[in-house]
Amino acid sequence: MKVLMLLMVIVAFVSGCTTVQYNGGATTVKNISFPEIGAIATASIGDDLLSKGRLMMEEILTVHSSIDGAAYNIPAKDYAQIGFDTEQNFYEIMGVTQNVFADPAQAIAIKIIEPEIPEICVISIVGTGACYEADYSLRSQRSIKGNSFQQTLIYSGRIGNRVNVGYREFSNDWSRLPFSNEVEYDLSVSKTISYKGAQIEIIKADNNSITYRVISNFR
Repeated sequence: MKVLMLLMVIVAFVSGCTTVQYNGGATTVKNISFPEIGAIATASIGDDLLSKGRLMMEEILTVHSSIDGAAYNIPAKDYAQIGFDTEQNFYEIMGVTQNVFADPAQAIAIKIIEPEIPEICVISIVGTGACYEADYSLRSQRSIKGNSFQQTLIYSGRIGNRVNVGYREFSNDWSRLPFSNEVEYDLSVSKTISYKGAQIEIIKADNNSITYRVISNFR
């Protein structure tokens, strides 16, 4: 009976009554354009020759060591941000499990201003929090929910004097099929190939790789 009461006290531990916010993560825009204008580069078949676009980045919480808590168990994995308020950032709960006397969990939270001992709190559906010392880090990765867009030229090989190049547009990591194309260029006519404002000068090319100089990227 004493053990049961102790467990209930632990589960009922409250770090303030918290209302989880589902207002999304703090996304940032990362502009990409490579290689640099004037650069000489080499690519193999299937590699990108040129790429330009914008990527929406979202914050990811990475828990490095699994937490086996009295109330909740938090696996070592990545958790995407779902919201924030003035004091905490909130992350998805997928993978977190609760023990028999704990309320169901609705989010993971970390303080915006980290305490001296880093900790992760599991917020229950009634707003209570169970907090644990944790080994974690924060990083940014491409978000599939943001308005990402990317244009790419891909090397597809050489047959005789002709080189084949693929063009792809990607929106939120999905290839836009109506905006994909395969183009063939005759090197006996010109060593420079152009597509949608992108220009490269071919230095040498075979059916394994291509070496080229970047004249311009996509418009």
